[in-house]
Amino acid sequence: MQTIKHFDCRCILGPTLTSSGTQPQTAEELLAAMDHFGIHEALVLDSLSVANDPRSGNQRILERTREHPRLHPAWAGLMTHSRETPPPAEMVQLMRLHGVGALYLLYRQFQMPLEEWAIGDLLGELERAGAPVFLCADGALGATTDATDWPAVVRICRAFPNLPVIVTEERIYGSQRPMYEALAACSNLRVDMASIWLHKRVEFICEQFGADRLLWSSRMPGRTPAASLVQLDYSDISQEDLAAIAGDNLRELLSWNDNVRLAGDVSFPEPLDELHDKARRRASLRDEEFYDCHGHIGWGSNRHVVQDTPESIAAEMDKFGIRSCCVFSFAGAQPDEVYGNDQTAALLKAYPERFVGFTLVNPQRGEEGMLRELERGLAMRMQGVKLATGFQGYPDAGPLVDVACRFANDYGQLMLHHHWGPAEQMRRLCETYPDAMFITGHASPQYTEVAAGCDNLYICTCPFLTWGSTERFVELYGADRLLFGSDLMDLPIGWGLGPILYANIPLADKRKILGENLRRVLDRC
Repeated sequence: MQTIKHFDCRCILGPTLTSSGTQPQTAEELLAAMDHFGIHEALVLDSLSVANDPRSGNQRILERTREHPRLHPAWAGLMTHSRETPPPAEMVQLMRLHGVGALYLLYRQFQMPLEEWAIGDLLGELERAGAPVFLCADGALGATTDATDWPAVVRICRAFPNLPVIVTEERIYGSQRPMYEALAACSNLRVDMASIWLHKRVEFICEQFGADRLLWSSRMPGRTPAASLVQLDYSDISQEDLAAIAGDNLRELLSWNDNVRLAGDVSFPEPLDELHDKARRRASLRDEEFYDCHGHIGWGSNRHVVQDTPESIAAEMDKFGIRSCCVFSFAGAQPDEVYGNDQTAALLKAYPERFVGFTLVNPQRGEEGMLRELERGLAMRMQGVKLATGFQGYPDAGPLVDVACRFANDYGQLMLHHHWGPAEQMRRLCETYPDAMFITGHASPQYTEVAAGCDNLYICTCPFLTWGSTERFVELYGADRLLFGSDLMDLPIGWGLGPILYANIPLADKRKILGENLRRVLDRC
């Protein structure tokens, strides 16, 4: 197997506005985290540069990385005429002198228009040097979605056709389609892969545009690297493409600066357990016995959905050792639950041993309409009920939610809701309908007291995205009450698996979360 050396293109060093006490903040803590996840080297920004003070942060990152050859400094830039940073030509000279490999423009945080009149002088100097620029749409508080200004990005790329441009933000979700058009229009445009946490998106972009258009990042310290690591490491692309995205593309971009000294071989500590070992070695997971409580099927959305077949979905599950997945339809949430439930039923008929079907209902149809569809789903061998009221313009805790819960209670079915509402509502439902098995659609810390008093409530792990979230939820609920959920075909299976495979919890707890708990629930139902 080809050696893959992960080179993280986006880390922040130092405390951020949202840092918790467990997140790595010093260089030593960051390196320890990189060791755990098998990351060879990283491009790092100072937290001051990101939040409010590029002048101080750019200087401090040089001092903080000087004794650590695996950490490579990046700088944040500003517009020229506020005189906060050196003039563009001097800026590039200083980058070269100090071994700074790339410049970040946090254009939303610092109110920089992505226009030639505002930043053209700086971009021109970077283009002449061949230095890469990261266009970052995140703010100091992070957690933005679809914030990239794609028309402005295209204008920049076309105005500076030899400038390596990389787009990065928290999440590119609804704006996938303009992203594709931007990649097609601009050969000098690349994207931070960790911004695109979606099912089969790595494979799609490699096939449509080439692996050279993606860079890998962890987005530490806010996120766990595990999600994007397993998304990439287990993607269905060639080893050459995997090596390129994991680090070689970034190494090539940094080669403009002879003073960027790349790290040599790195030795990592022994893995915690067999699952941690498999993930870090990218070893096969096909012999595992994992079970998934949260999956979507269907091939249409207001967002882009990769056109998988039922056969390819089953093959993807096989790759990750997923023996069975609870599924419901995209179309059922909006606009046609009958059409969507028919899609789910067809999948069950084709693969009866691999999928557990959920009937998706819409309270807007009224009690009679809901019951009619629930009965139809039961006749089609559905074993659960799915609610997604927030997508249907109905209150999460509205009174007709009880119609679905009562039905699930009468037939001993599973109940999964995208969001159950306040803890009082969750407790009432669990106590009123004790023969229904309730699952949260996504990881939520708000039901700890409810779970302690009700044995029919389980928490879906989707997505354990933030730093230490797996460990935190095990502490909150206990491993016995957590069910692995991938959010297939919205999120990649690997994205959901990674944070559990890499978690610093006992192996027995990992196996409970990844399959044993859901198998027990399915047996009970």
